Amino acid sequence: MVVAIFVLFLLAVTGVSLMFLGTTEAKMGRQSTHVKKAFYLAEAGEEFARTALWLANGPNSFTDDLIGYAGGNGVFDLAVDDLAFVYNAQGVPTGVTGIGDDSLFAGPTIFGSGWYAAVLTNDPAEAGGGITTTTDTNNLVMLTSISVSKTGASEVVQAIVQRREILPQLPPATITMLGPDPDFQGGASNVHEYVGDDCGGRGIPGLIVPVVGAVGDDAELSAEEGIRERNGPDYTSGSYTAEESFVDLSDSTDPMLVSNNFDGLSDTFTDCEKLHALVETMREVADVICSGPSCAFPSTLYSNVIFVDGDLEINPPGGAGTLIVTGELRYNGRASWRGMIYVFGQGRFVHQGSGNGLISGAIMVADIAGPDDIYGTADDCSGGDDGFSTAVFDMSGGGNATTQYCSADIHANMPNPPYKIVNFRQG
Repeated sequence: MVVAIFVLFLLAVTGVSLMFLGTTEAKMGRQSTHVKKAFYLAEAGEEFARTALWLANGPNSFTDDLIGYAGGNGVFDLAVDDLAFVYNAQGVPTGVTGIGDDSLFAGPTIFGSGWYAAVLTNDPAEAGGGITTTTDTNNLVMLTSISVSKTGASEVVQAIVQRREILPQLPPATITMLGPDPDFQGGASNVHEYVGDDCGGRGIPGLIVPVVGAVGDDAELSAEEGIRERNGPDYTSGSYTAEESFVDLSDSTDPMLVSNNFDGLSDTFTDCEKLHALVETMREVADVICSGPSCAFPSTLYSNVIFVDGDLEINPPGGAGTLIVTGELRYNGRASWRGMIYVFGQGRFVHQGSGNGLISGAIMVADIAGPDDIYGTADDCSGGDDGFSTAVFDMSGGGNATTQYCSADIHANMPNPPYKIVNFRQG
């Protein structure tokens, strides 16, 4: 009987222990769930703020946004350890402590089973004051998000976001041919026009660019060999005609470059590896990615980045957007395009067939595909001069088509990607 009682006692103790253990595990599980919910709420607040900042600011500097949210004293007062929600009598968050007189970038917002709020400050690495200063010099800011679930669990996350400048500058010419010995064939149609006046003279008053820009004196001379002196197309840019409208973009003393305040070609377009990186970044931010030779262009008129991996044929009616083609671009003379055309890869632009199509924007061509002439393989940037081989622009079609520079059509299609998170921390 004593042994039986002792066994029953042990069983009772074991049962009670298991019951308490199960209860503790359940509490720990619920607490873990509450903490995770709070973290996801805070992360949602940070993502909301990142998107809102992008939509409000776009490609512009962050300085004006920072000034607007820094409060009356002109500096940020964020104290992360003091961040907490302020509640009304009904227990609903109405504000946040720990920010001094700063303004909330996103006020208390209900989301799912809780609330979040977000604060905008400068990033800690900013010169002259870190997060407190309102001057942005490095294209970085910090978003701090605080959350609270309906069970009371709270979390803080911080993200440093970067404003990315995908394209370092506007194209410097109606047609820019990068690399040595460009092969420019302007065609024989005496009714075709190449125009360097902005938007055919209807754009920014007085803005003119070269009809063809090359890099280096020898490259300019090589491109000029493609001009048909008699019964050929018209090359005009302001008062400059024919060879006068062809420019060495590395010659800062050229009168046409001086007149439009051109301060030199970005090294993104003269360093093959950097140009290759630009192409891959454009792939990353593209709205449409397709493999040629045919591609369904978006129905919207502007603000599309279209990346074509391989050859492409553009047929009537054409399209609009920022277009990147890594193979050969074959362009029908009856088609029209508004926006930028980059033929970076195999570097061949071939205008085929007669027609009255209009290219309004600019064209840049570069052969960086290497000896195998296929972009995306191991020998990219290993051929020619410093990785560049011969770029080709071949106007083999007839008709009265026009190729003109137009800053308005270029700007309307500039890629404006969401801000990139470069650092993130929790707690």
